[in-house]
Amino acid sequence: MFRFRIVEVARQQIFGRRAVGELLRSGLEVTEVFLLTGGRGAVFGELLRVADARGVRVVLTDRAELDRMAPGAAHQGVVAYYKAPPPLEVEELLDRLSGDDPRPVLLLDGVEDPRNLGAVIRSAEVLGAGGVIIRRRRAAGLTPAAVKASAGGALLLPLAVTSNLDRAIRLMKSRDYWIYGLDPGGEISLWELDLEGLIGFVVGGEGGGLSRLTRTRCDQLVRIPQAGRVASLNVAVSTALAMGEWLRQTMRKGGQGVD
Repeated sequence: MFRFRIVEVARQQIFGRRAVGELLRSGLEVTEVFLLTGGRGAVFGELLRVADARGVRVVLTDRAELDRMAPGAAHQGVVAYYKAPPPLEVEELLDRLSGDDPRPVLLLDGVEDPRNLGAVIRSAEVLGAGGVIIRRRRAAGLTPAAVKASAGGALLLPLAVTSNLDRAIRLMKSRDYWIYGLDPGGEISLWELDLEGLIGFVVGGEGGGLSRLTRTRCDQLVRIPQAGRVASLNVAVSTALAMGEWLRQTMRKGGQGVD
């Protein structure tokens, strides 16, 4: 019996020079780009060139209009609109990642600040993650601010949304993923791990860290070594350190698909 999924494509706003640049270089359908009249420099020239090459409508406008389009945002003189497909289901994400080149999956347990979400996605994409899973409720969504903070990484990295993170973890474990929870009280140091095979890194929210249930579901709680006295690291920094250690080990072992 075949299952058909109805895909609804929503019009989404994005702003910021780097994020819009990544959008224009992605395979997503871009409907319009609004640029500040008189905007100068190589970045504006490149945006115009790529938009023209793709046949995207470009509108030159003033700063007041851009401010109205993206109120309170640091839009840097650039706002664009594109057609964003819905996020993946967790099972769809894992199906995409099956193969001979396993990359870690990042699970976010209640990251609520869009800028933190974007920074986490940016670190994950740059350092080679296979995808990110976020909670549907009591967590930040993929807003324009999050996409900008990701420097466009959110347009490149597969993203799944789940209403039940516990169920997502159990599904991953049924597919032989080993789940590491990043926690200051972890029983083992990140530097002691052998990060090989199918891996999931779980990072907690800005305030309380990992939830009680998530902690019990992890195969191992891992601490990041530190020499200072501050209690914990920002969630994006923790992500970067964990993914950086995975990348270091993978490159040392001659991992496929890693520069």
